[in-house]
Formats: sequence, structure tokens, C-alpha cells
Amino acid sequence: MNVRKWVKQEDPNNKYGATFTLGDKHSDLPKEAIVSVTRGENFTIPRLMINGILNQFIMKTLAKNENLIYAELTGQLQGGVGQTLTVWKDPKLMNTFRTRGFHQFSRRFFSWVFYSGRVKAYFHTWKVENIPTSQEAGEIVVKNGRYFKGGKLIRKASHQNND
Repeated sequence: MNVRKWVKQEDPNNKYGATFTLGDKHSDLPKEAIVSVTRGENFTIPRLMINGILNQFIMKTLAKNENLIYAELTGQLQGGVGQTLTVWKDPKLMNTFRTRGFHQFSRRFFSWVFYSGRVKAYFHTWKVENIPTSQEAGEIVVKNGRYFKGGKLIRKASHQNND
């Protein structure tokens, strides 16, 4: 198994922001490829710290996952924003990753990070022909994703194609 390495890119315009990437954003995508985006807004400092620690463990498992084509984690201290974008070869195997192992543990045990307080949480998965930019993915997930505010479901995800 080939373990890929995460690359950190500092934001030159924001000393409190950074992006971590894994894989090649310009990869050729199979017909079944999907993108999955998770976005949290209004995280407090403690929530950001816990989310960051959890992401470190998840990042290790993602680096070993051969179904994963590309991943991008962005965070900004200002606004308490964290966003994860992942691109997968096979939707079924993505779902297996999401519902098993450490990712499933963290979803259950630390759900209060995303589902309480003033946090806004967005989740969306869709078929993709090209990998969107982080900004495009953020706009799509906020517009079309499942949306929770303070843990209360406000809107279900739309099922339209976002290409």
C-alpha cells in the first residue's frame, strides 16, 4: 500500500488560515467519482482545536485509502471555519470509510463539535467531473447541502447535479 503525504499550504493573505492537500487535484476522474464536502462555521476556539485533533487522525487514515483520489482540508481561525473536501473513486467505498473506523467514532463521540452552540454545519456529496476549488465547494455545500444550525436540521440536501 502506497501512503501519500499531506502538504500544508499557508495562506499568504491570512496568517490564521491554511490548507492541507493530499493527492493531485488535476487527476483524471473515473465516471463514478464523487466529491464530498463537510463545512463548519462559527466554531469556537475549543471546537476548532478538537476538530483539528480529530482531523489529524482522519488524515492518517485518508492517506492510506486507495479509493481516495484527492483531499483538501481548509481552516480559518477568523470566523471559526473548517472545511473538508474529498474526492472518491467509488461512492460505496466512501460511505464505508465514513461509517466505519475512527471517522465513525469521531462522528458519534464528538458530534457536539458540529451540532451544538452557534455552529452552522453543512454536508453534501455529488457526482463530479472536475474537482472544484475550495471556494466553489464551499459555495455549493452552503447552497445545496444538508444544513444544521445549532444541531437542528434546517434543510435537507438537494439531489441536483452541481457540475
